[in-house]
Amino acid sequence: LHSYRPAREDVELGDVPAASEYTPNLVALARKVIAVHNDRPNRAQLALLNLLFRSVGGSEETDLSLGSDDGGGGGGSSRKGSAGRRELSDSEESDAMEDAGDDDEVILDEMDTDEWARVVTDLVDDMRHVPATQILVCADPLGAVHQAHEMAERERRTREDGEAAGADLIVDKEESKKHVSAGAVEYRRIYREFWYVLGHVALTDGGMATTQNNEFESQSQSQAASDDASASAAKEGMGDSTPIVRLDAELVKSIILRIVELSPVGQPDVRAAATLAALSVSHAVLDQSAILVKKMDVASRQYAAAAKSKSPGKEGAKAEALKVRMESLKRTVEDLEEVVLGPVVQGLLVHRYRDSNEHIRTMCIESLSRFSLQRPDLFLTDKYLKYFGWMMHDKNPRVRCAAFDGLLQPFKAVDDTAKGKAWPVGNENLMIEKIDLSMLDHVVAKFLPRIADAVMDPVGEVQEVAMNLMLVLLKGGFLDDVSDDKLWDQTNQRCLAEDAPAAVQNNALYFILDQLEAFDDGGENEKAAPDERKRAQQLDAIASYAAHTLTNGPVPIDKIRVEVCDLLVKSLRSMPEHRGLVTDWSAMLRAIKEDNAAATAHHVTAGDRANVAKQRVLVRMLACAAREEVGSVAETAFLHRGADADAVESTSADAGSRPAGRGKKAPSMGREHENLSIALLKALPNLLIQFKGDLAIIPELASLPRFLIPTVFSLPQRKQDFMALIKNLGDIYLSSSDDRILDSTARSLVSLCDGDHARIPESKAQLRKVVVELRNRVVELMSSDDSTIATSAVSVDPASGSDFTSVRSKRRSSAKKKTPASGARDTSSPSSDKTSLTDEGTDAPDAPDADSEYSIFLNLKRLKILSKKCDLSVFFDDRNNVNQLELLCNFVTDGLKSRLRASKPVDMRLNADEETAEHKVIDSPEVLGAIGKSVGEGLEFLLCVIAWFTHSVQVSENLVVEDDDLIDNAMEEDKDDNTVEDHTVLRLRSRLLSTLELCFAQYILSSDDHGDDETSVAQHSEHQHSFSDFVQLAAGKVTSDLRTLFPKEYADAASPILRSFALQEDGRLIGAYVRFLDSKEHLLRENDDTASSAERKLSQSLLYPMGRAVATNWTNGNRREAGMFLRHIGASGPTAADIVSATSRQMKKIDPVRMLESQMASLRQSYEIWIDDTPELESDFPSEEEMADFEYAEKTHKEQFAKLEHRASQFSQTLGVFGRLSDKKLGPALNGFVREGIRFSFSNLDSSGEDSLVLGSRLSFLLLLSKYASWAKKNKKHKAEIQAYVDALETEMRDHEEFEDVHVDDLESLATFRQIVGLKPLDLPKSGASVVSGRSVASARSSTVASARSGRSVASAKSSTVASARSGRSVASARSGRSVASAVSGRSYASTKSGRAVASAA
Repeated sequence: LHSYRPAREDVELGDVPAASEYTPNLVALARKVIAVHNDRPNRAQLALLNLLFRSVGGSEETDLSLGSDDGGGGGGSSRKGSAGRRELSDSEESDAMEDAGDDDEVILDEMDTDEWARVVTDLVDDMRHVPATQILVCADPLGAVHQAHEMAERERRTREDGEAAGADLIVDKEESKKHVSAGAVEYRRIYREFWYVLGHVALTDGGMATTQNNEFESQSQSQAASDDASASAAKEGMGDSTPIVRLDAELVKSIILRIVELSPVGQPDVRAAATLAALSVSHAVLDQSAILVKKMDVASRQYAAAAKSKSPGKEGAKAEALKVRMESLKRTVEDLEEVVLGPVVQGLLVHRYRDSNEHIRTMCIESLSRFSLQRPDLFLTDKYLKYFGWMMHDKNPRVRCAAFDGLLQPFKAVDDTAKGKAWPVGNENLMIEKIDLSMLDHVVAKFLPRIADAVMDPVGEVQEVAMNLMLVLLKGGFLDDVSDDKLWDQTNQRCLAEDAPAAVQNNALYFILDQLEAFDDGGENEKAAPDERKRAQQLDAIASYAAHTLTNGPVPIDKIRVEVCDLLVKSLRSMPEHRGLVTDWSAMLRAIKEDNAAATAHHVTAGDRANVAKQRVLVRMLACAAREEVGSVAETAFLHRGADADAVESTSADAGSRPAGRGKKAPSMGREHENLSIALLKALPNLLIQFKGDLAIIPELASLPRFLIPTVFSLPQRKQDFMALIKNLGDIYLSSSDDRILDSTARSLVSLCDGDHARIPESKAQLRKVVVELRNRVVELMSSDDSTIATSAVSVDPASGSDFTSVRSKRRSSAKKKTPASGARDTSSPSSDKTSLTDEGTDAPDAPDADSEYSIFLNLKRLKILSKKCDLSVFFDDRNNVNQLELLCNFVTDGLKSRLRASKPVDMRLNADEETAEHKVIDSPEVLGAIGKSVGEGLEFLLCVIAWFTHSVQVSENLVVEDDDLIDNAMEEDKDDNTVEDHTVLRLRSRLLSTLELCFAQYILSSDDHGDDETSVAQHSEHQHSFSDFVQLAAGKVTSDLRTLFPKEYADAASPILRSFALQEDGRLIGAYVRFLDSKEHLLRENDDTASSAERKLSQSLLYPMGRAVATNWTNGNRREAGMFLRHIGASGPTAADIVSATSRQMKKIDPVRMLESQMASLRQSYEIWIDDTPELESDFPSEEEMADFEYAEKTHKEQFAKLEHRASQFSQTLGVFGRLSDKKLGPALNGFVREGIRFSFSNLDSSGEDSLVLGSRLSFLLLLSKYASWAKKNKKHKAEIQAYVDALETEMRDHEEFEDVHVDDLESLATFRQIVGLKPLDLPKSGASVVSGRSVASARSSTVASARSGRSVASAKSSTVASARSGRSVASARSGRSVASAVSGRSYASTKSGRAVASAA
């Protein structure tokens, strides 16, 4: 192609379609090949085979030799062909030797099977060494690189799943696109077109092709030429003036047969290239046959007309000429048909459609589909249509997609022709007019269940094609007699399937609309005025179907998934003829107002449940339509006003359909948006009242005010509607408890207070009423506990007119004193452990009531949700310089504290020598549950208020908290040394911190914490444990947010007030949360890859708060806290691992050296715990059951050490990739890290600094340290320092007087560490006595000491046996600071916990 480039204007294409810019060159090249083929067929076919070989990755070494003559057929080969060469006589061989360097041409017809096998084997061997980037044609249409990627992905899935992933592999499209080779795709297109052009040219330019007229035709034309009129009639009668063309079918057949010989080759790329070439040639043959068939049809009609003529003279000659032409065309068409039906269909297609390679199977089915369009009279029959039905069950989605598309194409072609669509270049010769769709009746009837099942195929592309096919079958009447309800239902329900592609949802809705009577008249008439009543009926019909579907089955009415109806709105918006249904707001509101009974598609009443569901569906569709319409014309900020930023980003990422740059667009003031706003503003107040009790509808209705354009609020005629709207929203907020309703209503109320419309004062007044009412409710409910008021931090003078005073006075005036004790509570001390909730003298009316506590919880939740949306301080009047919001917060904190004190678990240990001390605590499950929820909501409410106060301070003080605001050192002279000691933020934060400490004080001690067994501890109830966990989780979350809001970096800020905000005293909270996390660590470690959603939520609830706090304060972070957090990087389930890994990456960015130190802290903490958990035998003479338990404990202990090693490996991997550290600071730090680890390993000092541990008992820690060896070995200087340091410590250890107590396994750990790091062994002094660990030889005078290690049984002897329990690589007794006792005179002595060796006593 590149070596022969004629000028475009010099090439006459003839009837070859100009399919691409390459067509002229390809035509010229094909003519050159056919010209050579006419003279030397063998040489031309050699050149074509070499083209195929080179395309699949062959080289010059694999080319078949063309001989020494290079003319006419392309370049020769430098290699002498090893196959197909005929035997030479002696004289010929001598002549050949005289002409050294000339290559002999391979004779294809003389090649036997073995010679062909050698050629193909050489080709395949060469292909193995060709990079995928250099292969032009392979089985995969997207190139060899993409094919290699898919194969690797399939192998990976097979390894992970334990079974063959099969051809049904679904590869991520975005990832797959990265591996597509544009060059390979383009070359494949050229390759296919070349063979197509070659087929055309071979037929017309072959040696047997001729344009000469036959004898009879020449005579008839000569006779007709004698008369001008007769000549004209003769030309007209022949249809055109061109003489009969005889096509060289034999030449094409020989080329196809030569190519088909390669189709059974084992290498799939060679098979694919041969199949593609043969099928492309066959398409050219069928196109030519289609042209001739059309001419034959014209000639047949003209012949019939001429035969009816009554004039036997001239008309008879014309009829004879036409008859000759018809017979000639018929013979030619039959020859062409035989070429395709024989070598291609029977020789290739019937074998390769079952090929092991999915791409070849797909290629065959796609070609068969095109055959049915090129010659429907031959291929649109059951004989060939059955192949499509069979391949619908193929295991590969590409093949299934091609099979369904093969049945779809005839329908699509007929429909496109009816609509007058222009055909693309190359499709001009398709015989669409001969397609008879009734020929598909049998195959559709047989395979209809499979087609219906395919609409739920795992692969989206298959679903789309199958759904299209079902739709055209419905429109074509093929489903009129189908009565299988399952088939109809599974097809209809795809419109509500969230996992279905958008195209499937759209076509499924089309499928449904075609069944609904309301749509019998078709879509909207764009020229006619819209009919509101008709549209309302159509909307009602759609909603009725959706309601019937959603309520079909034992699904509670409150559990139906109304949200899937959003898909109906999106589908209708994508339909040009039905888009008006979801933009006609009057019609939608009318459908809701009419409230007709829901009916099925067959006009059967669906029932009361469906009636309720239909109203919900209509309201949901209204809300979604409004959201979609506003989203299409307004900016993103307008649509997401008042929404949480994280939620908005998540929603935008999920949708992925917002146009780029929409965020910069000005808010819409278009007519459509204004019409929507007016219609909704008029209808919403009544709708809110009508559906006030429906928890499914109210959230949607309450969200609609945010979509209204603010300018309509200022219209005088809409004032009454607006006032009714905000009043109803306020009433709904005060009476609702559902989170979705509260969130939607709060966002709408706050959004109505924003903007520049004329109704802002009314909106703010209504919102203030809501806030004040909630404040009054909380005060009134909590005022039942008078100690709360007595302990309020801010004393309020009754004469000051505080809102709290009025509320409390009303409460007290209406309250009746039941006993004298209740009056004494006003003077109770704030520090008293007792409150009115736990006083013995409290009567029943003042006892904690579950309903009251639940009411407190609900109102605190409403306050919290509002405080997240707006600053509540603007709704409080600070009369007499009293901050009313601060006062409310103080009131809430005191109320929460009193309840936490009343619920605090007490030490209920039983002592037989003393009387049982029992304290009265709240143990009612209902009350505990309500208090726990109140605490959670109250803490978040206080946090939000503090955050708003902090924000106002930053704005008023013009504080921009950035890196520039933080001073790096104390050298700045202009630093203000003034400190702020009293501020609203500080006061509120102090109260919140004390409340958080009380939350963590709910921790229930276990028997391990007491140091005794379960029998000495009275069990708390399950409800008390749940309450304790709940409030500590809530406190942990708020503590994390507080530490994030007030990072320790503020201590270095230039602003005095900002410095005062730094949260420095958080050590107690950190310790309390670490204690709580440690108590729940076993639950995290039980997680695995099959963790449930609840277990994943547990990991998130426990680890996210700590991770946020650690990352935010990492510059001054707590290493022990981080070490505790990092424990969960590997052994606590995938969710925990993801959280810890993400946090560690943040930590490394901020301060990599500190992160390395936290890794050491984590490893040391866990290692010490592992040592303490070393299993031991409780008796000197264990039973078999005790020994079995001991062996199991040892096995578990080993597994724990293996997990420690795995964690150390993960820590090491976080430092860098591909042998390079991710931060330069880590290099020097690693040297100190390793040295510290070595020091710890050789140390025998306990946590108090006393020499109480057995010498060498920590040497196994070196095995954890060895995971960092790859980094430690890179710096030769550091490695030398490590060598000297280890040598010095080992020498010191060997010189120690207790060296004999070091166990051999510990010394092995040291040797292993030296080997991994690459350290030389220590040079030991040469002596006659061998230096052996004292633990390797046990001496006993009259007893035998057997070591029971790693699951081995204790050896029995006449004297007693002492078992030294060892786990992993260390001696258990040594781990705990003990030494093996010597056995003398048949008795053994256990060592004490002091770590000193116990001397034997006779």
